[in-house]
Amino acid sequence: MIFLGTQTEALKKYSDEILCWLKLKIRGKYSAINPNGHNCTKETCNVCTRNIQIKTDLCPDFIRCLVDNNLNRIITSKPQDLINIEELIKKMYVGFGHNCNKFNVECKKLFINSGYEGYFYANLNYKLADWLDIHTCIYCNRQYTFVMRKADGKKGMVPQFDHWFLKKEHPLLALSFYNLIPSCAICNSSIKSKAVMDLKKHLHPYIDVNISSSFKFSYFAKSPSEFEVICQNLETGDDRIQNTIDILETRLLYLGHSKKELQDLIDLRYKYSENYLDILFNKTFSGIEVSETDKYRLIFGIEIDESKYHKRPFSKFKKDIVEKLVGVTGKS
Repeated sequence: MIFLGTQTEALKKYSDEILCWLKLKIRGKYSAINPNGHNCTKETCNVCTRNIQIKTDLCPDFIRCLVDNNLNRIITSKPQDLINIEELIKKMYVGFGHNCNKFNVECKKLFINSGYEGYFYANLNYKLADWLDIHTCIYCNRQYTFVMRKADGKKGMVPQFDHWFLKKEHPLLALSFYNLIPSCAICNSSIKSKAVMDLKKHLHPYIDVNISSSFKFSYFAKSPSEFEVICQNLETGDDRIQNTIDILETRLLYLGHSKKELQDLIDLRYKYSENYLDILFNKTFSGIEVSETDKYRLIFGIEIDESKYHKRPFSKFKKDIVEKLVGVTGKS
């Protein structure tokens, strides 16, 4: 997993748009005959200038719970606050004489059916991916997830957005900014899928700054010519690290690369010459001012700056393995 950063600019752009949409769906547009409607302060708002129809099938008591302040908190609050906000709004709704099942039904109608599956995937997923500017899957760093559009401007390729807190269990949080994690299809649909994440038990890509450095990729020899990828937890006192590696099946995903990327790197170390990696690093660019970062990028096609791991697939994996192999040679 890779840390997503603060993303304050993306949060501002996303929340401005989705909050206008939610307020229009709940209350409609402000007018003389609808004085309680949403009155946007931006004349060029690309949501409020559209004909967004009010959602008429929501329970009035549910709408009473969604005052502007609560909507803002649902969309913009940090991961560690989202569950508390959900519980608070649920408690408000139940206080009007309804049960929790009814609350989830109302949340699903607005935040999942109309919001995430309707408006988000028709209008916002490409925008959010552009604003985040994350180029590989946050969970596995194995696949590119950058945005590509067809020549006519229509949709082409975009990351999927995983709900860290499952939208089925937490429908109110289906549009929450910090609950939408850009990921590849394999991680979102096949690996994480319906796995239940808990902040007390797992790392979160918007909270844990040192996610990538909390574990290392390594390998062991099954035979003189066969090697297998392993993941080493570097902070044994923090169970969340191993729990996260396990639930995201990190070792399983990289196990398939034991005979590919891992073997290629080991071949560089053992097959070509005893000091081949040293030659690559220290003699190939002799007399030329090339930074360590550029060396890794030019030789292995990866980024070694942790904050830039997302820019190229396999960056963390290859950096960890190369460091181990260079260590084996006794070179620095």
